[in-house]
Amino acid sequence: MPKTTVEILGTTAGVPTPERAHTAIHFKYDSSEEFTFLMDCGEGTQRQMMKSSINMMKLDHIFITHWHGDHCLGLPGLIDTMGFEGRERPLNIYAPEIKRMKRCIGLVYPMGKFRVRGYNLPSRGRKIFRAMEKEDFEILSTPVKHSIPTIAYAFIEKERKTVDLAKAKALGLPEEGTFYRELKEKGRVNFGGETIAFDDISSVKKGKKIVFSGDTEICDNLREIASDADLLIQDCTYFEEQGEGRPHRHASLPEVIKLAGEAKVKRTILTHISRKYQDPEVLNRMIRLEDGFEVAQDFMKIVL
Repeated sequence: MPKTTVEILGTTAGVPTPERAHTAIHFKYDSSEEFTFLMDCGEGTQRQMMKSSINMMKLDHIFITHWHGDHCLGLPGLIDTMGFEGRERPLNIYAPEIKRMKRCIGLVYPMGKFRVRGYNLPSRGRKIFRAMEKEDFEILSTPVKHSIPTIAYAFIEKERKTVDLAKAKALGLPEEGTFYRELKEKGRVNFGGETIAFDDISSVKKGKKIVFSGDTEICDNLREIASDADLLIQDCTYFEEQGEGRPHRHASLPEVIKLAGEAKVKRTILTHISRKYQDPEVLNRMIRLEDGFEVAQDFMKIVL
């Protein structure tokens, strides 16, 4: 299966700290061709990309969860830098309330002449919406529960049929060569006087599922989109119980632990962390007994 590299560029909630920048997550999917995109674009994202040697000029798609500043105020600077560097092809931005995009990027006189195209995604209801579909994957969105219209995203790799070498060996087929490429392209070929179908020697491999919650309290839509995720990158602003009222509508560690168990999530990365937590070792001790849980740090890379 193709390799997916996820780099978390910013991990703070609300106010940046010397150690943590605002929310932005870079995805690189290496299939027949490289495909890159961002989830959120908090203030300073272009500098975080530079520090990580990410080529921002290859970036064609940005998915915004909501229009709070710590998730979107990096857009004007990133777009301005692209213009300085001579970008010509369009940049695509997907978000709820897409009309707010023009207000955000219109803060400055833009450099360059490339187009920024906006695509509105639903921010109400229970429906899971297909925001993008490619040959090898799709990106889904669903409304979640925050103080303003907000959505969560799922990157889902499509199932692939691959050669099952044990099945091939049982039929006396060669271990390598152009035979398998021809079989996959044509569906069936003659070998040793017999017709061999690709389905006879293949097995279905399930694709990867990566979910980014955005800012949200735990809700039914989040449970549904996170179901059976290989990786959940989850808002965990608070590591203690929030108590009644939940005025800021974020998730806490006890709630995320329960969600991950119910949704059968394989691996959970906790991000969007309140600045009141200054010592990462304290947070690591709080999750030490939770299998598959990690606390995000800026520039953390996950390869699936």
